[in-house]
Amino acid sequence: MKKAIPPTPTPDTTPTQSPPYVPAHLTTPRRAGRQRGRHCTTLPSGLTVIVEPMAHVRAVALSVWSCIGARHEPAALNGISHFVEHMLFKGTARRTTRQIAVESDRLGGCVEAATMMEGVNYYIQTLDLDWPKALDLLADLLCAPRFDETEFQRERAVILEEMKMIADNPEELIFELFLSNFFPHHPLGRPIEGTPRTLRRLTPDDLRRFHRLAYHPRQLVLSVAGHVTPDDVLEAARTYFTAAPQPSDYQQVEPCVGALTFCLNQERDFEQVHLLLGLPAPALLAPERTASTLLTTLLGGGLSSRLFLRIREEAGLAYNIYADTMAYRDAGVFLIYAAVAPRHLKRTVQAIIREVAAVAHGDLTADEVALAKAQHLTGLYLGRDSASVRANQNGYQHITFGQVFSNRTLARDIQAVTHADVQRLAKEIFAGQTFSALALGPLGRFGLQSNWLHVPRHVSRSTVHVAA
Repeated sequence: MKKAIPPTPTPDTTPTQSPPYVPAHLTTPRRAGRQRGRHCTTLPSGLTVIVEPMAHVRAVALSVWSCIGARHEPAALNGISHFVEHMLFKGTARRTTRQIAVESDRLGGCVEAATMMEGVNYYIQTLDLDWPKALDLLADLLCAPRFDETEFQRERAVILEEMKMIADNPEELIFELFLSNFFPHHPLGRPIEGTPRTLRRLTPDDLRRFHRLAYHPRQLVLSVAGHVTPDDVLEAARTYFTAAPQPSDYQQVEPCVGALTFCLNQERDFEQVHLLLGLPAPALLAPERTASTLLTTLLGGGLSSRLFLRIREEAGLAYNIYADTMAYRDAGVFLIYAAVAPRHLKRTVQAIIREVAAVAHGDLTADEVALAKAQHLTGLYLGRDSASVRANQNGYQHITFGQVFSNRTLARDIQAVTHADVQRLAKEIFAGQTFSALALGPLGRFGLQSNWLHVPRHVSRSTVHVAA
Protein backbone atom coordinates (compact mmCIF):
# COMPACT_ATOMS: atom_id res chain seq x y z
CA MET A 1 0.00 0.00 0.00
CA LYS A 2 1.41 3.33 -1.07
CA LYS A 3 0.49 6.45 0.83
CA ALA A 4 0.72 9.75 -0.94
CA ILE A 5 1.60 12.72 1.21
CA PRO A 6 0.66 15.96 -0.50
CA PRO A 7 3.85 17.57 -1.77
CA THR A 8 5.44 20.53 -0.03
CA PRO A 9 3.62 23.61 -1.30
CA THR A 10 5.57 25.89 -3.61
CA PRO A 11 5.24 29.67 -3.57
CA ASP A 12 2.09 30.58 -5.41
CA THR A 13 1.16 33.84 -7.06
CA THR A 14 -2.19 32.72 -8.45
CA PRO A 15 -5.04 34.99 -7.36
CA THR A 16 -7.11 33.59 -4.53
CA GLN A 17 -10.01 31.49 -5.79
CA SER A 18 -13.57 32.06 -4.69
CA PRO A 19 -14.60 29.92 -1.72
CA PRO A 20 -16.04 26.47 -2.52
CA TYR A 21 -19.75 26.12 -3.02
CA VAL A 22 -21.46 24.83 0.12
CA PRO A 23 -25.28 24.75 0.39
CA ALA A 24 -26.23 27.31 3.02
CA HIS A 25 -28.32 25.03 5.20
CA LEU A 26 -25.44 22.53 5.52
CA THR A 27 -23.27 24.92 7.52
CA THR A 28 -25.44 24.14 10.54
CA PRO A 29 -26.03 20.39 10.37
CA ARG A 30 -29.19 18.80 11.65
CA ARG A 31 -29.12 16.49 14.63
CA ALA A 32 -27.66 13.21 13.44
CA GLY A 33 -29.97 11.31 15.74
CA ARG A 34 -32.93 12.01 13.52
CA GLN A 35 -31.77 9.35 11.05
CA ARG A 36 -30.15 6.36 12.66
CA GLY A 37 -28.46 3.29 11.31
CA ARG A 38 -26.32 2.88 8.22
CA HIS A 39 -27.75 4.15 4.92
CA CYS A 40 -26.56 2.95 1.49
CA THR A 41 -27.78 4.66 -1.68
CA THR A 42 -26.79 4.59 -5.35
CA LEU A 43 -27.26 7.97 -7.00
CA PRO A 44 -28.30 8.46 -10.66
CA SER A 45 -24.66 9.27 -11.48
CA GLY A 46 -23.70 5.76 -10.36
CA LEU A 47 -21.98 6.90 -7.16
CA THR A 48 -22.60 4.69 -4.14
CA VAL A 49 -23.03 6.68 -0.92
CA ILE A 50 -22.81 5.04 2.51
CA VAL A 51 -23.63 7.14 5.57
CA GLU A 52 -23.41 5.98 9.17
CA PRO A 53 -24.62 8.64 11.63
CA MET A 54 -22.92 8.80 15.04
CA ALA A 55 -24.86 11.26 17.20
CA HIS A 56 -22.46 11.03 20.15
CA VAL A 57 -19.35 12.42 18.37
CA ARG A 58 -18.30 15.78 16.92
CA ALA A 59 -16.12 14.24 14.19
CA VAL A 60 -17.05 13.41 10.61
CA ALA A 61 -14.86 11.10 8.51
CA LEU A 62 -15.13 11.06 4.73
CA SER A 63 -13.62 8.18 2.79
CA VAL A 64 -13.80 7.77 -1.00
CA TRP A 65 -12.85 4.47 -2.61
CA SER A 66 -12.24 3.65 -6.25
CA CYS A 67 -12.65 -0.04 -7.04
CA ILE A 68 -9.93 0.18 -9.71
CA GLY A 69 -6.38 -0.18 -8.41
CA ALA A 70 -2.93 -1.30 -9.50
CA ARG A 71 -4.14 -4.77 -10.38
CA HIS A 72 -6.34 -3.38 -13.14
CA GLU A 73 -3.51 -1.64 -15.00
CA PRO A 74 -2.22 -2.95 -18.35
CA ALA A 75 1.42 -4.02 -18.02
CA ALA A 76 2.60 -1.09 -20.14
CA LEU A 77 0.90 1.35 -17.74
CA ASN A 78 2.21 -0.19 -14.51
CA GLY A 79 2.23 2.53 -11.85
CA ILE A 80 -0.45 4.71 -13.41
CA SER A 81 -2.95 4.33 -10.53
CA HIS A 82 -0.33 5.53 -8.07
CA PHE A 83 0.76 8.35 -10.39
CA VAL A 84 -2.85 9.55 -10.76
CA GLU A 85 -3.21 9.51 -6.98
CA HIS A 86 -0.19 11.81 -6.68
CA MET A 87 -1.39 14.14 -9.42
CA LEU A 88 -4.78 14.69 -7.80
CA PHE A 89 -2.96 16.80 -5.19
CA LYS A 90 -1.22 18.91 -7.85
CA GLY A 91 -4.01 21.31 -8.63
CA THR A 92 -7.61 21.34 -9.85
CA ALA A 93 -9.77 23.69 -11.87
CA ARG A 94 -10.52 25.68 -8.69
CA ARG A 95 -7.50 25.09 -6.44
CA THR A 96 -3.74 25.28 -6.69
CA THR A 97 -1.40 22.85 -4.97
CA ARG A 98 -0.82 25.37 -2.20
CA GLN A 99 -4.52 26.01 -1.69
CA ILE A 100 -5.18 22.27 -1.42
CA ALA A 101 -2.53 21.97 1.31
CA VAL A 102 -3.71 25.04 3.23
CA GLU A 103 -7.36 24.06 3.06
CA SER A 104 -6.75 20.47 4.19
CA ASP A 105 -4.70 21.75 7.14
CA ARG A 106 -7.45 24.19 8.05
CA LEU A 107 -9.93 21.32 8.10
CA GLY A 108 -7.82 19.46 10.63
CA GLY A 109 -5.15 17.58 8.75
CA CYS A 110 -3.90 16.40 5.37
CA VAL A 111 -6.09 14.45 3.01
CA GLU A 112 -4.62 10.96 3.12
CA ALA A 113 -4.44 8.68 0.10
CA ALA A 114 -3.39 5.09 -0.56
CA THR A 115 -3.10 3.06 -3.74
CA MET A 116 -3.63 -0.66 -3.34
CA MET A 117 -3.82 -3.61 -5.69
CA GLU A 118 -7.62 -3.68 -5.78
CA GLY A 119 -8.57 -0.10 -5.02
CA VAL A 120 -7.54 3.45 -4.17
CA ASN A 121 -8.62 5.37 -1.07
CA TYR A 122 -8.85 9.06 -0.17
CA TYR A 123 -9.73 10.06 3.37
CA ILE A 124 -10.13 13.09 5.62
CA GLN A 125 -11.60 13.64 9.09
CA THR A 126 -12.86 16.98 10.36
CA LEU A 127 -15.42 18.60 12.69
CA ASP A 128 -19.13 18.22 12.02
CA LEU A 129 -19.54 21.90 11.01
CA ASP A 130 -16.80 21.55 8.39
CA TRP A 131 -17.71 18.30 6.65
CA PRO A 132 -19.35 20.06 3.64
CA LYS A 133 -16.08 21.91 3.00
CA ALA A 134 -14.15 18.65 3.32
CA LEU A 135 -16.46 16.95 0.83
CA ASP A 136 -16.09 19.88 -1.56
CA LEU A 137 -12.31 19.50 -1.34
CA LEU A 138 -12.38 15.73 -1.88
CA ALA A 139 -14.80 16.00 -4.79
CA ASP A 140 -12.69 18.69 -6.44
CA LEU A 141 -9.54 16.55 -6.16
CA LEU A 142 -11.28 13.47 -7.53
CA CYS A 143 -13.36 15.03 -10.29
CA ALA A 144 -11.40 18.01 -11.64
CA PRO A 145 -7.61 17.45 -11.57
CA ARG A 146 -5.61 19.62 -13.98
CA PHE A 147 -2.82 17.17 -14.91
CA ASP A 148 -0.63 20.16 -15.68
CA GLU A 149 2.44 19.30 -17.79
CA THR A 150 4.92 21.08 -15.51
CA GLU A 151 3.46 19.48 -12.38
CA PHE A 152 3.42 16.12 -14.19
CA GLN A 153 7.17 16.28 -14.87
CA ARG A 154 7.91 17.40 -11.31
CA GLU A 155 5.78 14.68 -9.71
CA ARG A 156 7.28 11.97 -11.89
CA ALA A 157 10.67 12.93 -10.45
CA VAL A 158 9.17 12.73 -6.95
CA ILE A 159 7.89 9.19 -7.58
CA LEU A 160 11.27 8.13 -8.95
CA GLU A 161 12.73 9.31 -5.64
CA GLU A 162 10.04 7.30 -3.83
CA MET A 163 11.25 4.19 -5.66
CA LYS A 164 14.77 4.86 -4.37
CA MET A 165 13.39 5.25 -0.86
CA ILE A 166 11.75 1.82 -1.13
CA ALA A 167 15.04 0.34 -2.33
CA ASP A 168 16.69 1.76 0.80
CA ASN A 169 14.03 0.25 3.08
CA PRO A 170 14.77 -3.48 3.30
CA GLU A 171 11.49 -4.43 5.01
CA GLU A 172 9.45 -2.78 2.28
CA LEU A 173 11.74 -3.89 -0.52
CA ILE A 174 11.67 -7.57 0.44
CA PHE A 175 7.87 -7.71 0.22
CA GLU A 176 7.98 -6.18 -3.26
CA LEU A 177 10.69 -8.58 -4.45
CA PHE A 178 8.96 -11.57 -2.91
CA LEU A 179 5.61 -10.86 -4.57
CA SER A 180 7.26 -10.31 -7.95
CA ASN A 181 8.55 -13.89 -7.73
CA PHE A 182 5.44 -15.34 -6.11
CA PHE A 183 3.17 -13.91 -8.84
CA PRO A 184 5.49 -13.81 -11.87
CA HIS A 185 4.16 -12.12 -15.02
CA HIS A 186 0.96 -11.21 -13.20
CA PRO A 187 -0.39 -7.82 -12.03
CA LEU A 188 -0.25 -8.93 -8.36
CA GLY A 189 3.49 -9.27 -8.72
CA ARG A 190 4.09 -5.81 -10.16
CA PRO A 191 5.18 -2.90 -7.94
CA ILE A 192 2.32 -0.54 -7.13
CA GLU A 193 4.49 2.51 -7.85
CA GLY A 194 5.55 1.05 -11.21
CA THR A 195 9.11 0.92 -12.52
CA PRO A 196 11.37 3.70 -13.80
CA ARG A 197 10.81 2.36 -17.31
CA THR A 198 7.00 2.37 -17.21
CA LEU A 199 6.90 5.67 -15.35
CA ARG A 200 9.02 7.45 -17.96
CA ARG A 201 6.71 6.24 -20.73
CA LEU A 202 3.55 7.68 -19.18
CA THR A 203 2.11 10.94 -20.49
CA PRO A 204 -0.45 13.38 -19.07
CA ASP A 205 -2.94 12.08 -21.67
CA ASP A 206 -2.43 8.53 -20.35
CA LEU A 207 -3.29 9.78 -16.87
CA ARG A 208 -6.34 11.67 -18.09
CA ARG A 209 -7.70 8.59 -19.86
CA PHE A 210 -7.10 6.36 -16.86
CA HIS A 211 -8.62 8.96 -14.53
CA ARG A 212 -11.83 9.07 -16.60
CA LEU A 213 -12.09 5.32 -16.13
CA ALA A 214 -11.03 4.84 -12.51
CA TYR A 215 -12.80 7.91 -11.09
CA HIS A 216 -16.09 7.65 -12.93
CA PRO A 217 -18.88 7.82 -10.31
CA ARG A 218 -19.83 4.21 -11.11
CA GLN A 219 -16.41 3.12 -9.86
CA LEU A 220 -16.55 5.19 -6.65
CA VAL A 221 -17.94 4.69 -3.17
CA LEU A 222 -18.32 7.67 -0.84
CA SER A 223 -18.43 6.53 2.78
CA VAL A 224 -19.21 9.03 5.54
CA ALA A 225 -19.42 8.37 9.28
CA GLY A 226 -19.89 10.71 12.22
CA HIS A 227 -22.17 13.54 13.28
CA VAL A 228 -24.07 13.90 10.01
CA THR A 229 -27.53 13.37 8.62
CA PRO A 230 -27.80 11.04 5.59
CA ASP A 231 -30.14 13.36 3.67
CA ASP A 232 -27.62 16.20 3.89
CA VAL A 233 -24.77 14.01 2.64
CA LEU A 234 -26.87 12.70 -0.25
CA GLU A 235 -27.86 16.21 -1.30
CA ALA A 236 -24.24 17.35 -1.32
CA ALA A 237 -23.08 14.21 -3.16
CA ARG A 238 -25.63 14.80 -5.91
CA THR A 239 -24.18 18.28 -6.36
CA TYR A 240 -20.54 17.25 -6.50
CA PHE A 241 -20.65 13.91 -8.35
CA THR A 242 -22.61 14.23 -11.57
CA ALA A 243 -23.24 11.70 -14.33
CA ALA A 244 -20.61 11.31 -17.04
CA PRO A 245 -20.18 9.01 -20.07
CA GLN A 246 -18.83 5.63 -19.03
CA PRO A 247 -15.43 4.83 -20.67
CA SER A 248 -15.35 1.55 -22.54
CA ASP A 249 -11.66 0.58 -22.16
CA TYR A 250 -12.00 -1.15 -18.78
CA GLN A 251 -9.07 -3.44 -17.96
CA GLN A 252 -10.50 -6.77 -16.84
CA VAL A 253 -8.96 -8.59 -13.86
CA GLU A 254 -6.46 -11.22 -14.92
CA PRO A 255 -7.21 -14.38 -12.91
CA CYS A 256 -4.56 -15.64 -10.53
CA VAL A 257 -3.89 -19.30 -11.24
CA GLY A 258 -1.19 -20.13 -8.70
CA ALA A 259 2.26 -19.27 -7.51
CA LEU A 260 5.75 -20.63 -7.95
CA THR A 261 7.98 -22.08 -5.22
CA PHE A 262 11.41 -20.50 -4.99
CA CYS A 263 14.40 -20.05 -2.70
CA LEU A 264 16.33 -16.87 -3.42
CA ASN A 265 19.32 -15.14 -1.85
CA GLN A 266 20.08 -11.51 -2.69
CA GLU A 267 23.22 -9.92 -1.36
CA ARG A 268 22.66 -6.35 -0.14
CA ASP A 269 24.64 -3.96 2.03
CA PHE A 270 22.31 -3.95 5.04
CA GLU A 271 23.06 -4.50 8.72
CA GLN A 272 20.76 -7.54 9.00
CA VAL A 273 19.43 -10.31 6.81
CA HIS A 274 15.76 -9.76 6.07
CA LEU A 275 13.84 -12.99 5.61
CA LEU A 276 10.41 -13.58 4.07
CA LEU A 277 8.70 -16.97 3.83
CA GLY A 278 5.38 -17.50 2.06
CA LEU A 279 2.74 -20.03 1.05
CA PRO A 280 -0.62 -19.75 -0.75
CA ALA A 281 -3.49 -18.90 1.60
CA PRO A 282 -7.28 -18.42 1.29
CA ALA A 283 -8.46 -15.51 -0.84
CA LEU A 284 -10.63 -12.65 0.45
CA LEU A 285 -13.76 -14.23 -0.99
CA ALA A 286 -13.00 -17.72 0.36
CA PRO A 287 -15.19 -19.02 3.20
CA GLU A 288 -12.05 -19.74 5.26
CA ARG A 289 -10.91 -16.10 5.31
CA THR A 290 -11.86 -15.57 8.98
CA ALA A 291 -10.14 -18.77 10.10
CA SER A 292 -7.10 -17.71 8.07
CA THR A 293 -6.99 -14.36 9.88
CA LEU A 294 -7.14 -16.08 13.28
CA LEU A 295 -4.43 -18.56 12.29
CA THR A 296 -2.16 -15.70 11.20
CA THR A 297 -2.78 -13.88 14.48
CA LEU A 298 -2.00 -16.79 16.79
CA LEU A 299 1.12 -17.68 14.82
CA GLY A 300 2.62 -14.22 14.49
CA GLY A 301 0.16 -11.40 15.14
CA GLY A 302 1.04 -10.12 18.57
CA LEU A 303 3.21 -10.29 21.68
CA SER A 304 1.60 -13.59 22.71
CA SER A 305 1.91 -15.22 19.28
CA ARG A 306 3.85 -18.44 18.75
CA LEU A 307 6.61 -16.97 16.62
CA PHE A 308 7.16 -13.90 18.83
CA LEU A 309 7.39 -15.98 22.00
CA ARG A 310 9.56 -18.76 20.59
CA ILE A 311 11.93 -16.86 18.31
CA ARG A 312 12.26 -13.49 20.01
CA GLU A 313 11.46 -14.02 23.69
CA GLU A 314 12.83 -17.54 24.21
CA ALA A 315 15.54 -17.97 21.57
CA GLY A 316 16.56 -14.31 21.21
CA LEU A 317 17.14 -14.75 17.47
CA ALA A 318 15.26 -11.71 16.17
CA TYR A 319 14.01 -8.35 17.33
CA ASN A 320 11.31 -8.15 14.65
CA ILE A 321 9.29 -11.19 13.61
CA TYR A 322 5.64 -11.45 12.59
CA ALA A 323 3.17 -13.26 10.35
CA ASP A 324 0.82 -11.57 7.94
CA THR A 325 -1.68 -12.47 5.24
CA MET A 326 -2.03 -10.58 1.98
CA ALA A 327 -5.45 -11.48 0.61
CA TYR A 328 -6.98 -10.52 -2.72
CA ARG A 329 -10.31 -11.49 -4.25
CA ASP A 330 -8.98 -14.68 -5.84
CA ALA A 331 -5.63 -15.28 -4.14
CA GLY A 332 -3.91 -15.07 -0.79
CA VAL A 333 -0.39 -15.32 0.61
CA PHE A 334 0.55 -16.35 4.15
CA LEU A 335 3.82 -14.62 5.04
CA ILE A 336 6.38 -14.75 7.84
CA TYR A 337 8.93 -11.94 8.13
CA ALA A 338 12.01 -11.75 10.32
CA ALA A 339 15.18 -9.67 10.50
CA VAL A 340 18.19 -11.50 11.93
CA ALA A 341 21.96 -11.58 12.07
CA PRO A 342 23.39 -13.59 9.12
CA ARG A 343 24.78 -16.31 11.42
CA HIS A 344 21.30 -16.83 12.89
CA LEU A 345 19.50 -17.29 9.57
CA LYS A 346 19.53 -21.10 9.54
CA ARG A 347 18.47 -21.43 13.20
CA THR A 348 15.67 -18.91 12.64
CA VAL A 349 14.30 -20.70 9.56
CA GLN A 350 14.47 -24.06 11.33
CA ALA A 351 12.68 -22.64 14.38
CA ILE A 352 9.95 -21.15 12.18
CA ILE A 353 9.44 -24.42 10.31
CA ARG A 354 9.34 -26.30 13.61
CA GLU A 355 6.56 -24.05 14.98
CA VAL A 356 4.58 -24.17 11.76
CA ALA A 357 4.88 -27.97 11.61
CA ALA A 358 3.77 -28.30 15.23
CA VAL A 359 0.67 -26.19 14.62
CA ALA A 360 -0.12 -28.08 11.41
CA HIS A 361 0.00 -31.42 13.23
CA GLY A 362 -2.05 -30.73 16.33
CA ASP A 363 -0.04 -28.55 18.71
CA LEU A 364 -2.73 -25.89 18.73
CA THR A 365 -4.76 -25.25 21.85
CA ALA A 366 -8.30 -23.99 22.19
CA ASP A 367 -6.93 -21.20 24.41
CA GLU A 368 -4.74 -19.91 21.58
CA VAL A 369 -7.72 -19.74 19.24
CA ALA A 370 -9.79 -18.00 21.92
CA LEU A 371 -7.02 -15.44 22.46
CA ALA A 372 -6.83 -14.67 18.74
CA LYS A 373 -10.60 -14.23 18.67
CA ALA A 374 -10.44 -11.88 21.65
CA GLN A 375 -7.85 -9.71 19.87
CA HIS A 376 -10.06 -9.29 16.82
CA LEU A 377 -13.30 -8.83 18.74
CA THR A 378 -11.71 -6.12 20.88
CA GLY A 379 -10.51 -4.27 17.79
CA LEU A 380 -13.93 -4.66 16.19
CA TYR A 381 -15.80 -3.20 19.16
CA LEU A 382 -13.30 -0.40 19.78
CA GLY A 383 -13.65 0.58 16.14
CA ARG A 384 -17.32 1.36 16.75
CA ASP A 385 -16.23 4.46 18.66
CA SER A 386 -14.19 5.82 15.76
CA ALA A 387 -15.75 7.67 12.83
CA SER A 388 -12.59 7.12 10.77
CA VAL A 389 -12.65 3.34 11.29
CA ARG A 390 -16.32 3.11 10.38
CA ALA A 391 -16.02 5.28 7.26
CA ASN A 392 -12.98 3.41 5.94
CA GLN A 393 -14.28 -0.07 6.74
CA ASN A 394 -17.71 0.58 5.24
CA GLY A 395 -16.20 1.80 1.96
CA TYR A 396 -13.61 -0.96 1.79
CA GLN A 397 -16.15 -3.69 2.43
CA HIS A 398 -18.44 -2.35 -0.27
CA ILE A 399 -15.79 -2.27 -3.02
CA THR A 400 -14.47 -5.69 -1.93
CA PHE A 401 -17.60 -7.68 -1.07
CA GLY A 402 -20.36 -5.63 -2.64
CA GLN A 403 -21.96 -5.07 0.75
CA VAL A 404 -21.28 -3.66 4.21
CA PHE A 405 -21.31 -6.04 7.17
CA SER A 406 -22.66 -5.09 10.55
CA ASN A 407 -20.38 -5.50 13.54
CA ARG A 408 -22.82 -8.10 14.81
CA THR A 409 -22.30 -10.15 11.64
CA LEU A 410 -18.53 -9.80 11.80
CA ALA A 411 -18.48 -10.75 15.48
CA ARG A 412 -20.69 -13.75 14.75
CA ASP A 413 -18.31 -14.87 11.98
CA ILE A 414 -15.35 -14.65 14.35
CA GLN A 415 -17.15 -16.51 17.13
CA ALA A 416 -18.34 -19.20 14.70
CA VAL A 417 -14.78 -20.29 13.86
CA THR A 418 -13.92 -23.35 15.93
CA HIS A 419 -10.64 -24.74 17.15
CA ALA A 420 -11.15 -27.59 14.67
CA ASP A 421 -11.62 -25.10 11.79
CA VAL A 422 -8.30 -23.39 12.51
CA GLN A 423 -6.54 -26.71 13.02
CA ARG A 424 -7.91 -28.06 9.73
CA LEU A 425 -6.81 -24.94 7.85
CA ALA A 426 -3.32 -25.04 9.40
CA LYS A 427 -2.87 -28.59 8.20
CA GLU A 428 -4.17 -27.71 4.74
CA ILE A 429 -1.87 -24.70 4.31
CA PHE A 430 1.32 -26.06 5.89
CA ALA A 431 1.54 -29.86 6.08
CA GLY A 432 3.71 -31.30 3.34
CA GLN A 433 4.29 -27.90 1.75
CA THR A 434 7.53 -26.13 0.90
CA PHE A 435 7.76 -22.43 1.67
CA SER A 436 8.89 -19.96 -0.93
CA ALA A 437 11.64 -17.87 0.62
CA LEU A 438 13.72 -14.78 0.00
CA ALA A 439 16.71 -13.60 2.03
CA LEU A 440 18.02 -10.08 1.53
CA GLY A 441 21.13 -8.68 3.14
CA PRO A 442 24.81 -9.36 3.97
CA LEU A 443 24.50 -13.11 3.48
CA GLY A 444 28.09 -14.10 2.75
CA ARG A 445 28.25 -17.84 3.38
CA PHE A 446 24.98 -17.88 5.35
CA GLY A 447 22.47 -18.01 2.49
CA LEU A 448 19.13 -19.84 2.47
CA GLN A 449 18.95 -23.46 1.36
CA SER A 450 15.82 -24.98 -0.12
CA ASN A 451 16.01 -28.12 2.02
CA TRP A 452 15.34 -25.98 5.13
CA LEU A 453 11.92 -24.89 3.88
CA HIS A 454 9.85 -28.09 3.76
CA VAL A 455 7.12 -28.67 6.33
CA PRO A 456 6.85 -32.43 7.02
CA ARG A 457 3.56 -34.05 6.03
CA HIS A 458 3.71 -36.17 9.15
CA VAL A 459 5.25 -35.44 12.55
CA SER A 460 5.85 -38.01 15.25
CA ARG A 461 3.17 -37.72 17.95
CA SER A 462 5.89 -38.05 20.54
CA THR A 463 7.20 -34.62 19.50
CA VAL A 464 3.85 -32.84 19.29
CA HIS A 465 1.54 -31.88 22.12
CA VAL A 466 -1.98 -32.62 20.92
CA ALA A 467 -4.56 -30.13 22.17
CA ALA A 468 -7.31 -31.57 24.28
